[in-house]
Amino acid sequence: MATDLKDYSIALLGSVSINAQTLTKQTIYTVPTGKTLIPFGVQIRTPSATLAGMTDMDIGGNAGADDWLQQVSLDSYTATTDYGLIVQPEQAAGPPIVPTKKTEYAAGTAFGVLINTGSTGAATFVADLFGYIY
Repeated sequence: MATDLKDYSIALLGSVSINAQTLTKQTIYTVPTGKTLIPFGVQIRTPSATLAGMTDMDIGGNAGADDWLQQVSLDSYTATTDYGLIVQPEQAAGPPIVPTKKTEYAAGTAFGVLINTGSTGAATFVADLFGYIY
């Protein structure tokens, strides 16, 4: 039986403007009732100023936003010139053909970012979540 791939297309699911000095979790997307989220990547874009000092940001769906990817550094991003796509890392060891377990997020999960070490100066950036829901 063939699968209808249009139901699993990666799409922009949400965006949020983030204060790079704020050390609280900021939600990008909340999974709707009856759905499951498969995140693909988080795009970081349009920093308003240099993000110097921002060396630790967690991404994920738990209360601490650290179950998907941890300790992402945006320290080298500069005002309005840099952007990046952050994806889950490959496995730490083993041959490349070994599957890497990824996480699915159930209905009601608030997927977002948590800045642990903020920028030293006032700055904002936009975080976009790409993935699909089913």
